[in-house]
Amino acid sequence: MNLNDIMTTGFILALFKRDDDERFLLGSGYYEFLKKQIHFSANVFNNDIVEVQGNDGVLLAGQVRRASKQNFDGYVGDSTVSKAMIEEKRREFFTFFRKNHYYTVIYVFPDGSAIQRKRGFIVDAPEVKELYQLFPEYHIALNFEDVNYYTYSEDDEGEEIYGKSANIPLASLAIQGGLIWDEDGVVWDAIGAEWEAGSGGGITFLDNESIDNVYPVLEIKGPSIDPQIENISTGTIFTYTGTITSTQTLVVDMLNKTAKLNGVNVLNNVGGQWLYLRPGQNKIAYTADNNDAPSAVLKWQEVVG
Repeated sequence: MNLNDIMTTGFILALFKRDDDERFLLGSGYYEFLKKQIHFSANVFNNDIVEVQGNDGVLLAGQVRRASKQNFDGYVGDSTVSKAMIEEKRREFFTFFRKNHYYTVIYVFPDGSAIQRKRGFIVDAPEVKELYQLFPEYHIALNFEDVNYYTYSEDDEGEEIYGKSANIPLASLAIQGGLIWDEDGVVWDAIGAEWEAGSGGGITFLDNESIDNVYPVLEIKGPSIDPQIENISTGTIFTYTGTITSTQTLVVDMLNKTAKLNGVNVLNNVGGQWLYLRPGQNKIAYTADNNDAPSAVLKWQEVVG
């Protein structure tokens, strides 16, 4: 079931996408929500504190967020649905929510727009409580490795469309001896000539309008030899060792830490750090050991909660 197949309602629906691309919709059809259903459970802040010796108060040593459990509760069918159909839909519910899978939850708003939460895993086993097989209640609960909520959209085929993307032109003169950039983002080549930002220059300026850091997807088409991409603003550098031919594309998911060359795992060829974009302006430099490499592409979804 794709987004364009869903009839929106006056409340928020929950479309589950399993890591094998199977989908399941809660909140509509045979799986209505209970009126007490509430989405968007708040994250929990965990604080590491140090007690001040000989004085009042404490010192905050560190602070992190942890996702909290999100419940989904409703009922199967209604009083007009046969007991045989209730049993069929009960089995479908159990068939979808299985162990050892990750789930993306896509929240579909009444206006048809959507946001998503990634890398969910089951913490309360699926259950359907029943005695008379009259709209029995269901329950499932997930927690999430990723604490953020992201924008979401997809095409008519159900393929995710990234809300933001940018072409990163090659700093082609880097093969002549390397680049140096100062704290103001001014880029110099090995002989001391200042470069302009953008196409043909040393850096590209990207604006991340998210409320938190985002880990983008990187695409590099060949030919490209030993490509490297750096976010000067965060000090993160991602490298790939090897040759990407003109018929190959390297796709790196910085969030899920995967790297595939024409669909083949090439994690052993990557190094440095997983690149991320901070909120606000980011200065990006793409270099390679050949001067005919086409522009790299960064794609990401904004963090909205």
